[in-house]
Amino acid sequence: MLEQLVLKHENIKIKMYQEKQHARAHFHVDYGKNNHVATYAIDTGERIEGTLDRKYDKSVSAWAAANRENLMAVWRALQSGTPESPFIQSLSAM
Repeated sequence: MLEQLVLKHENIKIKMYQEKQHARAHFHVDYGKNNHVATYAIDTGERIEGTLDRKYDKSVSAWAAANRENLMAVWRALQSGTPESPFIQSLSAM
């Protein structure tokens, strides 16, 4: 399984994995030393699993909405086996 670090901001890491069995495009959020504290859908920016502090939850959702197209491109590239997507460089900061 391929793993891609998409963004690192303060104590937050946003990651994607090659998960061919998952139909809905999403990303995982690590907070501090805790892995996978929350999962967000790329199409809506909503948190679909886990918990994250309210101020970070709003920031992550807003960031996902602002970067939706590029996040989808990264997701598609990763699912097809291309871990280093050029679209990562196009993502805005949080």
